[in-house]
Amino acid sequence: MTTPCQVLIVDRNRALCEALSGLLLGAGYRVECLTGQASLQAVRDLAPEILVIDVPDASGPETELLKRIAQQRGAPHLPVIVTTPDPALEFELLDVFDVLPKPLNEERLLEDVALLAQRRAKLQDYASMSEVDLALFRDFLIAHSGLHFERRNALLLERGLRRRMVAVRAASYQDYLAYLDRYQESRQELKKLLGLLTIGETYFFRYQAHFQALAEVVVPEIVAQHRGRRRLRIWSAGCSTGEEPYSIAMLLAEHFPQLADWRVDILATDVNKRSLGVGRAGRYGPRALRATESVYREKYFHPVGERFQLDPRIVGMVRFGYFNLLTDPLPVTSGEEFDLIFCRNVMIYFQPETTASVVARLSQALRPGGYLFLGHAETLLHVNHAFVRAQHGGGFYYRLQPASPGRVSQPEPRASAQPTPFASAPRLVPPPSGATAAPTPPSLPALPALPALPPTAAPAAAGISQYYAAAVAAFEAENFKTASQNYAILLRHQPDHVGGLVGFGFLLANTGDYAAALDYCQRAQAVDDLYPEAYFLKGLIRELEGLPAEALLEYRRTLLLDMSMVITHYRLSRVFQRLDQNRDAIRELRNTLRILERQAPDRVIPYSGGMSGAALATQCRRELAQLEGPEAGRPVPRAVRMEKEGR
Repeated sequence: MTTPCQVLIVDRNRALCEALSGLLLGAGYRVECLTGQASLQAVRDLAPEILVIDVPDASGPETELLKRIAQQRGAPHLPVIVTTPDPALEFELLDVFDVLPKPLNEERLLEDVALLAQRRAKLQDYASMSEVDLALFRDFLIAHSGLHFERRNALLLERGLRRRMVAVRAASYQDYLAYLDRYQESRQELKKLLGLLTIGETYFFRYQAHFQALAEVVVPEIVAQHRGRRRLRIWSAGCSTGEEPYSIAMLLAEHFPQLADWRVDILATDVNKRSLGVGRAGRYGPRALRATESVYREKYFHPVGERFQLDPRIVGMVRFGYFNLLTDPLPVTSGEEFDLIFCRNVMIYFQPETTASVVARLSQALRPGGYLFLGHAETLLHVNHAFVRAQHGGGFYYRLQPASPGRVSQPEPRASAQPTPFASAPRLVPPPSGATAAPTPPSLPALPALPALPPTAAPAAAGISQYYAAAVAAFEAENFKTASQNYAILLRHQPDHVGGLVGFGFLLANTGDYAAALDYCQRAQAVDDLYPEAYFLKGLIRELEGLPAEALLEYRRTLLLDMSMVITHYRLSRVFQRLDQNRDAIRELRNTLRILERQAPDRVIPYSGGMSGAALATQCRRELAQLEGPEAGRPVPRAVRMEKEGR
């Protein structure tokens, strides 16, 4: 005869125990209760088979107990059911079987306990995913979310799966797949899994050039067009923890007071419900504000301990909701399309065909002439010809062209597949004594409009240095307009300033003008052919043009000049991954981490798009996890063995 399953109820004041004991005893289960602040040891001493715990709030001792239960090797497979007055915890506590909001649904509780009682056998350690398992989950996730996993990043998928498999006590990958398929909606299991598979670091006013374009071009045009209907609709698709839609809301509140009596709708969506919960709360740490100008900090944020609470008026402007870009019905009706869609750094998770499908859906949600903003690393080249590319303030974005008889939409200009010709190959060593001096570069093409200069004819050397420092600081803060102005002033007075030439080249490359950027690179190398950043810029351009072999060459030249330039090691690893040279990619990721370990974690990494050392290290570890899985069991070359052994 099977012994009845033992259920332990933990709560602060015994109210939950009194409410549920009779119900569970009547269903044939054994029941124990712990009241007050229960310890991990007290739970383990009672050896329950199922734990039901009341969690009044996310910051209480119960949450810490749940973390310790999940992390303890002695009790990793204890299934947990949480009761709480805060339904948002369902997507915060992803290591528990179920989260039941109050007032309790007793039928759901009994169903939970019955399901766990059926799975009470001790779980065995899970083996690595087989090719069959990977194919099954890959097909399921592509069909239901658009996320793409293959063998090279299977380890990331495997780790997310295992956490949910332990939580629901699945016996195998295919057992969990059956559970996922059955309960993806009724128990929101798919949303819980996606919360473990999508990760995004963001901050307020990321990509300043985009917000400059919003303030100076896009929103004024929309306001002029919609004066009659007084309606503005904006969608932040893939909003993560909310910094992007709130940045848009603050910009509108600060610069467009005429919208006060308009109907302004800002929709923010994501597939990660934990992130949506953070967004709704509107409370952020200081790193999220690292690119926020003082006018916004002082007016719209209020310190609460070590964090910052966003003004309720701004929070009230944004409506958060779960949305799957691939499968959910579009949040529009005819005549109610969006004027503006932000979908930045979302499609990096997708295959090309999925990207094309998502862009097509976004075009259906935009009004004719509406705007689409993508991440700097994303492009519509060869993806969708209904959009044309626009440029402003050092950044680019897209506009959906209205359909009209006889008009064919122009695709985004195709980047040249051929490298820009050079008069001679760049040198990596100084010219021999007595060699002919490098030819004087031709005059620079027209620079952007310059602000007024001081009355003196030319700034002193100290002034030149100040312009250069200001340009570099503005570039790292993604304030490309200010960077452009300072570089232009610098180059007007010192046309052969190598740092200025390369810096301005980076600005041009950021706008997609690769030919002009390469021209500035060439001019810099004519002045100083031992300047590492010039070779790095050339490598980056070649990578963006889809020429990985040429990018590889330029990145290697960069490292011959400066082995400590951390972003070069990281970009080199990305090129190796693109060429399916995973062992080399692993080596460069490890090199990146070694250098980062010697630097302050909060230091912004040059040419990384504003990433801190800590954020880049996290990204490197995630990519290592993706790449190292397939290496297990394969012969390791002698050079790699020596590297691992420290020889």
